Formats: sequence, structure tokens, C-alpha cells
Amino acid sequence: MPGKMDRLARVFSQQDGLITLDGGYKDEYETFKCLDSLPAEQLAKFQQLTINLLKDLEQPHESKKCSERSRSLREEGNTVFRGTGSDSERLLSACRLYTGAVFEAEDALDELALAFANRGMALQEYGYYREAYDDCANALEYGYPERLRHKVIMRQAHCAWKLEKTESLEKHLRCLEQLPLNESFKQQLKDLQEKLQVLKNQTNELDTQEESKDKDLGKILTDPGQRGRFMVAKEPIAKGQIIFSERASCFVPLEQRLICQQCAATLMSAPIPCPKCHQRVVYCSRKCRELHSAIHRYECAAYQRDLLKMLGVSHLALRLVLAYMPQMLPHLQELNTAQEIWNAIIDLTKKPEAQETTPEYLQSLRMVSHLDQASQAELVYHILCANLLRLYLKEHTDFFDQFNATSASTKDWQLITSALILRSAGQLLANGHVGDALLPVGLESNEFALLQPDMWQKPRHLKLGQLHNLAHSELITAINLPYLSLCNHACDPSIRTKFDGCSVVNYAARSISEGEEIFNCYTRDYKNSSKLQRSQPLKEVYKFLCSCAKCTRTDPDQDYLNFHRYRCEKPNCRQEFLPDGELQRNNLSWWLPSNAGNYIICTVCKERQYFAWYNDFLDLVDSCADPSKRKGLFKAFDDLDKWLVGHHLLKRNLAEELVTACFVEIDEGTLLDMQDYENLTRIIRKQLEGTAAQCGDTSMEYIAQMTYLWDLVALNKCQSNEEEILELKGKLEYLAKEQSEVFLNYYNDFIEQQCK
Repeated sequence: MPGKMDRLARVFSQQDGLITLDGGYKDEYETFKCLDSLPAEQLAKFQQLTINLLKDLEQPHESKKCSERSRSLREEGNTVFRGTGSDSERLLSACRLYTGAVFEAEDALDELALAFANRGMALQEYGYYREAYDDCANALEYGYPERLRHKVIMRQAHCAWKLEKTESLEKHLRCLEQLPLNESFKQQLKDLQEKLQVLKNQTNELDTQEESKDKDLGKILTDPGQRGRFMVAKEPIAKGQIIFSERASCFVPLEQRLICQQCAATLMSAPIPCPKCHQRVVYCSRKCRELHSAIHRYECAAYQRDLLKMLGVSHLALRLVLAYMPQMLPHLQELNTAQEIWNAIIDLTKKPEAQETTPEYLQSLRMVSHLDQASQAELVYHILCANLLRLYLKEHTDFFDQFNATSASTKDWQLITSALILRSAGQLLANGHVGDALLPVGLESNEFALLQPDMWQKPRHLKLGQLHNLAHSELITAINLPYLSLCNHACDPSIRTKFDGCSVVNYAARSISEGEEIFNCYTRDYKNSSKLQRSQPLKEVYKFLCSCAKCTRTDPDQDYLNFHRYRCEKPNCRQEFLPDGELQRNNLSWWLPSNAGNYIICTVCKERQYFAWYNDFLDLVDSCADPSKRKGLFKAFDDLDKWLVGHHLLKRNLAEELVTACFVEIDEGTLLDMQDYENLTRIIRKQLEGTAAQCGDTSMEYIAQMTYLWDLVALNKCQSNEEEILELKGKLEYLAKEQSEVFLNYYNDFIEQQCK
């Protein structure tokens, strides 16, 4: 990737020298109209640089080597599948190898079909019936040998029975009835025919209750002055109440292979890759792959070149254009020129409609952009990205074929497309969001959560003591949420956003009065950053200076500094003090490598603090396998109160180091005594108090740290009560559904009994 980024930078630098923005930036359409009006020789040289770049990014592909790597992994998986050990570990270990075989096969379809078939067999035996059913269908799609097809179809029929899919089961049984079967398969067929009849005879009561829909408690107002469109509360909203929810049709993964490209699922037991994308695109199911095909058909060649990862926000901008163009086209197809089309698009954004009935593409087109305030270098970069994507679509996809029946020319549509990509990129710079999720700790990019044999006892049920290994909070998506983007910024936000795949739910972070404006926070909030730390990105990215209540009071950093309170280490002082926020600026976290060389000065005696205890503490963390050192570590943590006051951020960080180190020892089989567990429990609870104070008791940080306490309760190594356990269980509302299911299973398997 660094080499490709260098190549991209060189091309962009050469192209920058060939263009000028005479008269400054006007709008996206005029920008590309000007670019396309360059002298013919200059324009040809400019575009040839892009064409050459796209060619250079092509990657050699050898199906024979793919086939060999896939076969080797499949055969290794077969050995594991037939081996010894517990069923759970044997089957998941085999699934990991078969998954590797699926990815390595790429377009070596013979091997791909065999890898899917074998993985489907292991998934079925483990109990992942939906995923096994899909894998059987994948095997048949990619040409599983005709003489063996009855085996795969029989597996499909079995999974359809387990899933109670009567129509599918009936279809597969009809197919099997037409095939020559040996006595064993004939008996299996007969058994499934009987089970089909049982399914047909069952009277399934249909739940006719309508799914409850969250009320939208936000009301959109427009201020023609500074604020533009913004959101206020329709009625009083209590803390924790859902204000509104939103489902986005456009997002992109921040890391390849991390999530399903269609639904953003992170917990995948049988990821299905595109066989042409060199292992860069995955789906959690055949259904998601099919739903995403309308988008992926235009991105596949870009993924093959590893192009999209290099373009940042412009990838999401491209996806907006790909997703929204079919919805926009009926309004534009009779127009004759690019100018008419662009004018019609701008007119669409001005059409008055209730926010609740406005389609997402119009909400997105109406989002604010600050490209007119961007620096020359920033503007040119986004222009070049949009031009690169336009030329990619022209040279390597059939995207522009959809415009053949329209009145305007293909050249006009190329101009419109590049202008729309640039417009979307500018809007996303000021309105894009990033979504997070809890993932397994230390998961490699080529691994998948639900296939880790050390973690699971059965599908979506963790083993005892393993919840803390599903507690790594990570940003996973860049996502377009035009409704949420209506909320203005405040450093003290009134909402708490839960990301659930490609959907979000927004809760009231505090009580909100009727008519009060609803605020989001675009940066780190006032408890986790100084005014200076917040103001810089707000000015650079969002082009405004914050004037919220926290930034305009006389002591804007007081809340932040409260998490950096010290007691002077000098014997003749020992006074409690807050560092001088202006003097320290961004360097209060002196323990971070990026702040090496910075130090803290006592504001009372003006003496530098040396914190000799800090390295001693870390040495004890590294040695906590030794029982005596571990006891010294617990004492050292208690001694932090001599130097760090209240819920000091460093105290929280050191608690995390301590807890993580102790659980590494527990996972490796080290025996702790009850006094150790009591100390560990006490420190976790103190850490949770500090996390609640700084980040909130429904934050991802809080839930991640909560997992350690749950594991101790499950292991019967700490005393808890029903009130505490039920309070912690209530936090799961703020997790995505797929993670919440795993946590609730863990609660039911190991925690609930502790309440009785």
C-alpha cells in the first residue's frame, strides 16, 4: 500500500501542475466544466496520467497458484475435521481452514466449489445452518462435481429442515427424488420426507402485531442565518429515551474484510468473498451479496486494483453516486445538456418537502459543503480523486451504459458524475460519520470472530470466562447519515448514538426540554479534550469556531482538567493542583509516546513532577505472573491515590493495563487466590466509575470494561448482587444487535444464576 500511495501522490502532483482554477472555486459543475475545457493536448496528457495509473495498479493473478493454495488449506481442513478433540474446537478449526481455502481460491472455481462444500459440511455439523445452507448453494453455483451434487443437496435439505424452511425443503427433496441414490441416501431422503410432513402439519401461529416504531422526537427548523437547518425537541425527552433512528443505504468499511459490505455485520461465521476482488470484499450471506450486486458491479475492478482504500472519503462519495443515481435518473433523463441536468439537480435540493418523506438521496444532496472554504491543496486533491473515479468508471465499468436511453450525451453524464462525486466528497467532509463496534481482542485481518475455537462453546454462545475477549472497541464504517447530520455541534452533546450495522439509534444523553435544540458532538467532547484540541479540527474541517455553552464560559477546560488533577510529589508542597491547560496545551497526557519529553509543572510550588512511580508500576504489570509481584501491583495501584486525584485519566489507563495483564494470566491458566480476585474486582469497579464519569455509563468504553466484571461474576470469583447485575445487563441496549445477542447468551448461560 505505501508504494501505491506514493504512485498516486506522484500522479496527483503531476496533474496539479497541468490545471489551474482560474477565478477560484465556483461549484462542482463549473470546476469540472473548466477542467474539461483545457486545451486538447493538455487535457489528453492530464487524463493519460490517470489511465496509466489505473493500468499500473492492475495486479497479476495466477489461477493455478490460487488453486494450489486453496487445495492445500482444504486438505488441511479435512485432516482437522476428521481429527480428535472436542467437536466445537475441531469443527471451528476446520471452518477456519476451509474459509482460508475459499479466499485463496479466488476465481479458481473448481477449488472454490470444493472449499464451499467442505465448509458447509463443517458449518452444518456445528449448528450454523443458515450459513451451511448458503455454502451448499455457493458450491453448486461454482460447479460442484455433478456426480457428487446429491451430497450437497442433501445437506441443503437438512439445513432447510433445521431452519423450518418448508418450501425450500420441499424443492430440495423433489430434486433428490430425481437423482440416483444409494441405500444410505435413500434412507436420509425418506427421513427428511417424514420431517417435511411434520413441518407441514404444524400450525404456526403468526405474530400479527406490528413492529413498534420509534417515535421521531426531533423537529427540523430552518434558520436562514448562521445555523441553517437544525433539530429541536418536539416534546420533553427524558434521559435514555430514543429520539430518532436512521438507516443508511451508503457506507464503506474502514478496513477491508472487516464487515459485510451490505449490512455491516462484524460477527461472521462464514464470510462469502467476491471471487474476483483478491480477498478484499466479503458478505455475511448470499442474500447480502445479491443485494449489494448493483453497487459492487461498479466497484469490483477498483477493489482488484486496491484503489478505493487510497481515496478516503471519495470512496464513500462514489458509493453515494452509485446508490442514488438510479433514483435521480427518472427526474433527469429527458434533459438535453449537462447544464440542464445540473440545474435540475440543484432545483431538486431546493424543493420543499417534509423531512420525514424526503428520500435519502435528496437529504444527502442538501447537506452542507465547505469546499468553497477549502485550501487550494485540499480542493485540488478532491478534484483529482473525483476525476480519477470518473475515468475509472468510464474505462473499467459499464456504468455509463445506463444513460444510453437518455437525451444527454455520455460526455455530459461523465461531467455530471464527476461533479456529483466531488459534491458528495465535500458534503461528507463536513457531515460524514464513523461507526464503531465491539470486536474480539487481537483479531488478525484474515480471521473472523465466530470461527475462533478458543472462544465458543456453540453458535453465538461464548465459553465461560471469554466475554472479555470480545471487548475491543473499533471504528468499522464511514457512513452517510443525512438525518443525523441535521444536528448542530456542541461540545456537550445531548445525544448518544448507537451504531448497529448500517443503522443508528440516537438516545437522549440527558434530559431535553421541549423546543430545546438537539446537539451532536463532531469532535471529542468537553470531558475528553481541551478547548484548543476541539477548536482546531472544528476550524479546519467544519470551518467554524465553537460558541457552545462549554466553550464560551470563563473556564472552558475545567471539566477536562478535572481528569488531570495531581497532588504534588514534592515533600514540602504536596498540594493538589490542576496543570496549566494553556501552558500544557495538548500535552497533558505526558505518558504517551507522542508526548515524550513533555512534563507537568505544579502550579503551586512551580516544581517539575518526575513521576518515578510510573515506570515502577509498568514493571510490576509486566511481572504480574509472579504472585508476590502481583500483590505489589495491587498495592501500587492503591498508591496512585497519593499522586493522581479523583478519576484521573492516567489512573483509568493504568487500571486497564493491570486488568488486562491479570486476565492474560487467567486465560493462560495462572491460579489467582481469592485475595487477588477481590483486589481485581475492586479495581475494575473503580475503573468503571472513572469511565462513567468521563465517557458515560452507556458508552462503548464502559461496556468494554464491564466485560471483565461479568467474567469474574460468571467464574464465581467476585461477589455481586442482583441490582448490580441487572444494571449492567441494561447497558446491552446500547450494543448492536449481533453483539447484544452474544452478551445476552452469556448472561443467560453464566450470569443469571448468580442473581438467584
